[in-house]
Amino acid sequence: MGCRPSPIAAVIRVYKFERATIYTDVKFISLSLYGRYIDDAWTLADNRETAISLFNNIARQDPRELLKWEVDFPEDGDFTPFLGTEIRITDDKLESKFYRKGTRKDITLHFRSHHPLETKVQTVRNFYRTAEISSSNPELLEQSLAITDRLLLANGYEHPRQFGEQRTRGRLTKGNNNVMLKLPYVSETVSGEIRKFITARALPIDLVFTPGTRLRDMLCSSRPHDNLECLAKNCNICERLEKGSCNTMSPVYQIT
Repeated sequence: MGCRPSPIAAVIRVYKFERATIYTDVKFISLSLYGRYIDDAWTLADNRETAISLFNNIARQDPRELLKWEVDFPEDGDFTPFLGTEIRITDDKLESKFYRKGTRKDITLHFRSHHPLETKVQTVRNFYRTAEISSSNPELLEQSLAITDRLLLANGYEHPRQFGEQRTRGRLTKGNNNVMLKLPYVSETVSGEIRKFITARALPIDLVFTPGTRLRDMLCSSRPHDNLECLAKNCNICERLEKGSCNTMSPVYQIT
């Protein structure tokens, strides 16, 4: 799942394995429920052996033997991971809360990262919104919020709940006559000064700050940055490169 096509590839690949098993095998065709979201699947089975047999049969269809299922069974009073949440059924009542895998690193958008303040605030808000939506009662909500607190504290947010509540500039209003101005993001100080200038003069401008130059852009390209006579601008593959090949991708330059 490390690149954008991965979810689509997983859906298609696992579906091919399912067609050869649960949709054709008489042993599984009578299942009352089977569902899957990308690579997470669930089913209702009469016993554990049937559930394990089902997923093992799907995994055996993979000729490269890369598909491995980790099967969880709900226990009385215990939570079971389910699509970013943990669920349990007690007294015929479904309860849920926010969940993150224990093996998953506590890494998200860091407070000190080179991103606009609005992006960081929205990231924090989305985490807390997900925690609220995933929780079925106030007690479980506090547990979900505690998980979110630990994640954000580990990424430099000293008071994450207050940080997510601060006001920022909203999205651009559709239908106005303002001109959209895109500028590279430098720092909050620079962005604030530009906003003050526009507001003080009532200029009809909507500001959009885009990510600035990254180290990858500066160090990984075949553009000879020391060639002052280069006519092309903002290219990654230089057509006037005399030494070497223009087809060389992402060489690393040593800064001296």
